[in-house]
Amino acid sequence: MSYCINPNCPKPADPLNGTNRICRQCGSELLLNGRYRVQKLLGTGGFGLTFEADDRGFAKVLKVLTESNPKAIALFKQEARVLQRLRHPGIPIVEPGGYFTVFPRGRKTAVHCLVMEKIEGQNLEAWMADRNHSPISQQQAMNWLLQLAEILHQVHGQQYFHRDIKPSNIMLRSPSPAHSFSREQLALIDFGSAREVSRTYLAKMAVGQKGTVISSKGYAPPEQENGFPVPQSDFFGLGRTFVELLTGKHPLDFYDPHTDKLLWRKAAPQISPQLADFIDNLMARLPGQRPQSTEVILQRLAELELVLYGGTRGVVRFLPSPLLQSGWLSRLGRFKKQWLVGAVVVAIAGVGLAEMQIYLQGDRIGGEAKESVSPVSSPNLDLSVATSPAVAKPSGNGDRPPAAQMAVEGRPGTGSSARSIPAIAQNISFKEITLANTLTGHSQDVRSVAIGQQGKILASGSFDGTIKIWNLHTGKPIRTLTGHSEAGEMVSSVAIAADGKTLASSSNGYGGTIKVWNLVTGELLYTLSARPTGVSFVTISPNSQILASGAEDGTIQLWNLEGGYSLGTLSGHLGTVFSVAFSPDGKTLASGSQDGSIKLWNLADPNSDGGFDNAPVRQLSGHVGTVFSVAFSPNGKVLASGGADNTIKLWDLSTDAEFATLASHAGTMFAVAFSPDGETVAGGTLTGRIKLWNLDTRELVETLSAHSRWVESIAFSPDGHTLASGSGDRTIKIWGVR
Repeated sequence: MSYCINPNCPKPADPLNGTNRICRQCGSELLLNGRYRVQKLLGTGGFGLTFEADDRGFAKVLKVLTESNPKAIALFKQEARVLQRLRHPGIPIVEPGGYFTVFPRGRKTAVHCLVMEKIEGQNLEAWMADRNHSPISQQQAMNWLLQLAEILHQVHGQQYFHRDIKPSNIMLRSPSPAHSFSREQLALIDFGSAREVSRTYLAKMAVGQKGTVISSKGYAPPEQENGFPVPQSDFFGLGRTFVELLTGKHPLDFYDPHTDKLLWRKAAPQISPQLADFIDNLMARLPGQRPQSTEVILQRLAELELVLYGGTRGVVRFLPSPLLQSGWLSRLGRFKKQWLVGAVVVAIAGVGLAEMQIYLQGDRIGGEAKESVSPVSSPNLDLSVATSPAVAKPSGNGDRPPAAQMAVEGRPGTGSSARSIPAIAQNISFKEITLANTLTGHSQDVRSVAIGQQGKILASGSFDGTIKIWNLHTGKPIRTLTGHSEAGEMVSSVAIAADGKTLASSSNGYGGTIKVWNLVTGELLYTLSARPTGVSFVTISPNSQILASGAEDGTIQLWNLEGGYSLGTLSGHLGTVFSVAFSPDGKTLASGSQDGSIKLWNLADPNSDGGFDNAPVRQLSGHVGTVFSVAFSPNGKVLASGGADNTIKLWDLSTDAEFATLASHAGTMFAVAFSPDGETVAGGTLTGRIKLWNLDTRELVETLSAHSRWVESIAFSPDGHTLASGSGDRTIKIWGVR
């Protein structure tokens, strides 16, 4: 069927139009913009009509504006602009060119159209009605709160706020084999009321100039109903939405006009007082009494997860980008607090919060941990390995001595590959691992650690915006680089080039810059304005020529390290790219993402235009939820990946098949690394433990417990006798391996 969108058509749903190009009734074009054929009317409301449209065999949603006043047109265009800038599984995708106008026959004014991804599923209002308004559980509420906070983190990071958070604007996606995300993935829809946050807008609010009043009764805060919405207005709607989900009743059913309070808690006996306190905080009457940013919300949710479940029952599938700490947030106020993730990943850790000792009795440093927690997906931290220090870096001439190969029951070999460095360890037993040193000095999470190829230098990047360079053997600081902190940014990742001359660092704060430094002198060589949405990860090719960066918009950028110019952009992920790694020969790039997939990219043969193919050559699927870290074995035959499903998966790259899953009771695996001899794989976990597995037997051989918070990054020294770990407890632990 072809539906005619001409407002003046006498019979727009004429079944005889069929596959016609021209409407039989009014003579208007039926194939819109040369590709979209309207199939049926889905709904009416607001400023327009919503249709299902066919886009060359794919179902899409077409929104048609029926109003002609300038304000309605401006809001409609704004929705298109916002959605075109966002790439996240919880937000409908609008492709470039998705907004267009048509002129139906006999009409002098344009009809404005917006085509977007069709999200299969129900909105939460309909979903609750179908289940007779039965309240959701605390665990489901935590999962959904994390997802929606992370989506808002993406939106707010693009300088917009939604202004209409309510159950009918939240979709529960239907399970689909086309996507690797959770079966309970939420999506936020209807961005027609989204508002840009600008200095001009905030100035107008400050002097009392009203904005357009968009208010859903019971979900909109007082300031929005009075025409003065601010970004924190979204948090009010979020809180009211969860009152309804947790009680099965409309929020206004609990409103007490005498006290001006929502007395809802007794109707939700299934949740803890801590979660109820958090929801009440979201709904505080004054914006200043609510959380001041999505970063704070994500931080508090992650801490709630640890309090409620000890970090063992997190069920979130898409995790937001790393959080700023509360002290950092106040500091960021000078820079408009516009830090975007995305990805977001929730890197948590409140500076004002007391340290949590979450290890069970019986744990010991350097010994086996007696764990009684169950392996369930863990909460939302954005944590992964800084660079892949265990990946073999060939010498400049490409010569490599024979590798000691290992093959067990047909499994791929993992022998070491040669490097242009001395003293490569072989057959490390890991029978004796001791905590040799604890490095302190960062005031926030140590987000990333990297060890130089000569094994003498350690670099650490932190949420406090600084990079510290350390003497690895003595533990003494050499210098502190403050380029990111001076720009009001946090450091999301650091990487050291194999030649030992260059350090790269990234920021997933607002601005999304990459800085390249002279490692020897500390001089800032240049700054790349990479992605305004934020850069979550950087790594450098084995030949020290190419810099790769993973961004929160799902892209990977390749740069010439010496010149700082772009070599191309790789696209394909749906969600933040949390980790990228070069194969030892530099011909393949692996990436792990928020969308749960691992993609492999061919870098061996640039295309005729001088760039690299921008489509992945292979995809590995198996993780349930976010993939936080990827690392190649030293011989390049195995890929390890760590994810939110509490596992490290091992992949045979000759067949792209998963041949082993290393399960952990210690929560999300934020970091993975191979030992230089290729016989051991290490994982950094949510609960602060470092797990070491024998790659031959896949047996857990060590559990290291010294960090009091999540391990965000791990790195082996080139000789294999040192392991460094960076943590949310703001320390770096140096482990001696004998």
